[in-house]
Order: sequence, then C-alpha cells, then structure tokens
Amino acid sequence: MTTYARVEYAEDAWSSVLELKSVNGRFCDIHLRLPRWMNPIEDRIKKLVHERMIRGRVDLSIQHEGSDAQRPVFKPDLDLGRSYLNTVRSLAEGLGLECTMDLPTLLCSLKDVITVQEQGPDTEKAWERIKVQLEELLDKAVGMSVTEGATLEKDLKSRLSQVEQWVEDISKRTEERLNAAQQELKERIQSILKDVPVDEGRLIQELAILADKLDITEEIVRSLSHIEQFRRFFVKEGAIGRKMDFLLQELFREVNTMASKSSDSIISCSVVEIKGELEKMREQVQNVV
Repeated sequence: MTTYARVEYAEDAWSSVLELKSVNGRFCDIHLRLPRWMNPIEDRIKKLVHERMIRGRVDLSIQHEGSDAQRPVFKPDLDLGRSYLNTVRSLAEGLGLECTMDLPTLLCSLKDVITVQEQGPDTEKAWERIKVQLEELLDKAVGMSVTEGATLEKDLKSRLSQVEQWVEDISKRTEERLNAAQQELKERIQSILKDVPVDEGRLIQELAILADKLDITEEIVRSLSHIEQFRRFFVKEGAIGRKMDFLLQELFREVNTMASKSSDSIISCSVVEIKGELEKMREQVQNVV
C-alpha cells in the first residue's frame, strides 16, 4: 500500500531528516540512502524497517548533519613533503640558485602533501538517536497505511456485497431458465413426433440430461462460499493480501463457468458485471499486505 512519512529533528549541534516512501510489491524490498558513515548500522536499520513494513518497495532516506556527523580530517604526508623539498633544494644547488621554498609554496606546488580523509561519529552512539527517530517515522507510515486500509476495506465490502447480489440473482434466474428450457424441450419433441406417442421414460431422461447440462448450482454454492470466506479476511490479523487475490481468482473461474454452462443472455450479462467488479477488487487487493 502506498505510504509516505517524514520527520525532522534539530538541536544545537546537529540536525536530521528522515523520509520514507513505499509502494505495493510482492516482497519487502528495502532501498536505503544513507551517509557513508552509517554503513556499519545499515543492517540494523533494514531490520527495523522490515519488522514494520511487511511487504512492498520501501525507499528510506536519512540525512544527518552536525558536529557528530561525517566531517573531513586533514593529514600530512611527511615523507612526500620531505622528498619534494629535498629535490627542490638539490635542483637549486645544482643550478646555483637560491632556494626560497616555504610552506605555502610547498602546499600549492604539491597538493598530495595534505590528504583528506572522512571521519564519522561514534556509530553506536548515533544508532541510539537514529533508532528513536526511525521508530517515529515508521509509526507515521504505518498510521497512514491503517487509515488508507480502512477506506480500502469499506470499498471492498461494498463491491463484495454487489457481487453477492448478482450471484443470488443468477441463482434465481437459473431455476427460471431451467423450467423454461425443459418446457421448450417438451414442446419441441411433441411438435416433431406429433401424433406418435411419446416415450415418457425417454422424455424424463432427456429432461434430466438437459437439467444436468444447464445446472450451475455447484458454481453458485462455491461462489457464495468464496464470498463468505472473503468477508472473514476483514477480521483476521496478519498478511492477507495474497489470500484475497487467490480467492478472487477462484471466484472469477466460478462465474466464468456459470456463463459457459447456462447459455442464457441475462445470466451472461450478470457475469460480465461480476467479472468487471472482481477485476476492480483485484486491483485494490494488490494494495493489501
């Protein structure tokens, strides 16, 4: 489910900004953007995020600046400086010139004499602070998911009730359709045979075959069972998104079978409506953990 959260902190010596974005996905895929000095605690950050964000692509950015953040440290290369100075002096003596080399000249002539290294803070001490900030960020992200989830639940319940109503309408239409088809068969046989006596046993057998061919009672019963099972997901804890998606696929297959077996235009129209609603539900379910 799509979420976004941001927290900012600032004190006299430091400031930080944490930002989290997530979109739906099959697995929990965490991407971090951190200062290099946080590399030693990267696994702890990922673990904390994974505990709260069960599924989806999560992009987390942490910016931290201040006296305890990463800063440059300058170090002299004495051997290199000494070698360069001796070389200049030897060159001056060989040419009969006065050596006027001083420190500013040396630094400007050979930049590698001073090297720059990055020095970070105490990561263990920094982790204690970042952990508190990250937990607040995750609380906000999860809170947004809960709010969005409530809206999503309301929408799914409404669509599910509509699907259930259409299935019940199909059930009523099936009985009417079967009676009409059997009557049509009787009249057709009587029209063909005319004055020839009808074999009642054979007629009953044909009517039974027709009833079996057009009967979609099993599909209706299974569909209503799937709908009831889907409703139970609304009160369950834990990850249910994949289960919902699977159940909607099963429901989709059942209504497809209804259309192919019934050979009735009214039922076919209802099936089209159901399939359209199920597709919308499947799109919504992709946002459920």
